[in-house]
Amino acid sequence: MLGHLLAPPPKGFQRICLAGNHEVAMLNYLDGHLSRESWLATGGLQTLFSYGIDPARLARLYEGNARIDQRIREVIPAEHVSFLRGLPIMVRSRKFVFVHAGIRPGVDLAAQADQDLLHIRSDFFEATHLLDRWVVHGHTPVDIPKLEGRRLGIDTAAFQSGRLTAVRIADKQGRLIFS
Repeated sequence: MLGHLLAPPPKGFQRICLAGNHEVAMLNYLDGHLSRESWLATGGLQTLFSYGIDPARLARLYEGNARIDQRIREVIPAEHVSFLRGLPIMVRSRKFVFVHAGIRPGVDLAAQADQDLLHIRSDFFEATHLLDRWVVHGHTPVDIPKLEGRRLGIDTAAFQSGRLTAVRIADKQGRLIFS
């Protein structure tokens, strides 16, 4: 997937990718701020499998956590890590906010906490009437994209369902794109 995102977008398109809680967790693990076990429990295992890495096999091959962690860090391509480090957590315009989880209503966008942008749920959902622009988000899986007030949830749990949802916005019109 990252290989696709690293390639230029199709002609006439602008691609904006956002960091979410799983990307931040991966970077925190790679930087030594999160244990491997914590990362593996929040999607890291599937990520390692996608790189052809089996942590159980590494544990049989190498003695000690430091050597296992070193090997994992060697296998993940530097260009992938660099791409993840460059992802914004929020993108906003005059009419839209694109964010992984949501925003804290009533707090200026410039003052939003990264923790909320990556993890918020109920406080955001319960105050959609306070939103002054459209907020497009993921983080909370739904069967089909869900529009409530000015909140559009598009996380259709692609990792489980196989259905990836995106939004194309052009000429004041939005269109959902399903796979």
